[in-house]
Amino acid sequence: KFNKKSIFFKIYLGVVTPVKNQGQCGSCWAFSTTGSMECDYAIKHGTLTSLSEQQLVDCSTANYGCSGGWYERAWQYAEKEGGLCTESSYSYTGRDGTCKASSCGTKYNKMNSNIYSSVTKDSDSALENAAAAGCVSVSIEADQTAFQYYSSGVLTGNCGCNTDHAVLVVGYGTESGTEYWKVKNSWGKTWGEQGYVLI
Repeated sequence: KFNKKSIFFKIYLGVVTPVKNQGQCGSCWAFSTTGSMECDYAIKHGTLTSLSEQQLVDCSTANYGCSGGWYERAWQYAEKEGGLCTESSYSYTGRDGTCKASSCGTKYNKMNSNIYSSVTKDSDSALENAAAAGCVSVSIEADQTAFQYYSSGVLTGNCGCNTDHAVLVVGYGTESGTEYWKVKNSWGKTWGEQGYVLI
């Protein structure tokens, strides 16, 4: 059994960029993708580099830009392209645009099929093992009141099971005897606990 508290701090500190804001664009899938890639790169290289969600929105044609998408397809795009542009070289606009990936210069964290894999459905232990190795892209239902108006503490209300939103598990821990996953959202720092939710 993992010592959840110590592993949580080991994973969370220094491997995630500040909370970002997707705005009115349905690009949560892109933010979950960059979050997992940023985390992976930081763990491997010791450098935290903010990657471009806008590149995914504009260029990952297997997805639908601001109309939605899947992080699996975005990883496949990153594998094919040899990584992603930095946030500073291809900044976020919050709307669909023309692909400019060829002009960004150096790309970071080329993904490959050996790096990413699926976590066993409905298995806490499988997610725990994955989160012990790094940050994990997950899909949740975010249209329920309990999630929409979350502000602090461990969210124990009914969130539903009809997935419609991609987020990032960055660690786990225990609060007042209740175990939780620490999840990074992409709705800005004013939502939840400075952009995070404990589930």
